[in-house]
Order: sequence, then C-alpha cells, then structure tokens
Amino acid sequence: MLVDPRTSASLRVGDAERSHAEAVLQEAYSVGRLNEGELDVRLGMAMRARTRRELSAALSGLPLQVRASPFVQRRVSTPDATLLGFLAHGSAVFTWFLGPLVCYGVASPGTPGRREAAHAFNLQLTSGLVVFVTMVMTMLFFPPRVLAILVMVEMVVWLLLTVTSAARALSGRPLRVPTIGFLPEGKARSRRP
Repeated sequence: MLVDPRTSASLRVGDAERSHAEAVLQEAYSVGRLNEGELDVRLGMAMRARTRRELSAALSGLPLQVRASPFVQRRVSTPDATLLGFLAHGSAVFTWFLGPLVCYGVASPGTPGRREAAHAFNLQLTSGLVVFVTMVMTMLFFPPRVLAILVMVEMVVWLLLTVTSAARALSGRPLRVPTIGFLPEGKARSRRP
C-alpha cells in the first residue's frame, strides 16, 4: 500500500515547523496550559524533532492555533537582539569572557539577546578551559615545541569561532557549538499575563 508522503508521520520537518511548534508551546505556557517544567521538556522535544511524529509528540494535547500576540511577534530576531548577540561575541575578541558577561547582565531575562550573550560567555569559558587543559597535558607529556604549536592552533580556532559566532549573531542565525553551561541559555519565554 502506498503512503502519501505529505500526510506521513515519518515526513521530516524543517525550521519553519519547529518555529511554529515553539510559538504554540509558548502560547500554551502564557495562558497557563503548561507549567515551566513542561514547557522546557516540550521545547526540547520540538527543537530536536526530525519527523512529524516527533513534533506531534511535543504538541500533544494542545490547540495548534496561535493567537496573534506581541509575544509571538517578538520571537523574530529583532535588531536589538542581533546587535546584542554581535556585541557579546565580538567583544570577546578583546575582553575574553568579560564583554559577554556585561552583555548578559544588561539584557532582559528571557530575551534572545540574553540567550545569545549567555552562549557567548559559555563559549569563551569553554574555550579557555580547553586551552588550559591542553596546555597542562602537553607540558606533562610533550616537548615545549608541541605546546607552542598546539596553543597557536587553538588560538586560531578560538578566533575563528568567536568571529564567526559574532557574524552569525548579527545575521540573526546564531552559530551553535557545544559549550559547558556556565550561564543558563534557556529559551526565550513569554511571561504569564
């Protein structure tokens, strides 16, 4: 029996479907259908969803219509959020983790700008930790020449990651690299009325 791929639960979903699911979940949270813990779990499921079946599981039991609200409209990357993300990542070139920490402090809680500043801070501390561990391990087990080469390579990679993250944040499409969560990078949430 042939299955129509347009209605199949195994059909892959894209960013547009995930964004709509995020809006539905935030709407459900803002009107009290979900508590904060449920929202976090379901947002994680929605953002990791690869098929309609997985996305449907994240939305189960909720109405799929989203009312036009200022919260949903603000989810689009605003110039303020992209500029703050750019400043957080870009300032790290000169201030290491202090610039992103200041940007995190001035951003409003729950906003995309604060989330991007937290990611910039976490990226800088994670990269610093990697450099430190590599230096210690290299000093213990390898000659100084290897240490110099590894540190130079790490610094070039750090600079490329930092500059690329700043450029991507400015374009509204943040670069996501694995980091240690020193500061929470939680999803932006709408507030309950």
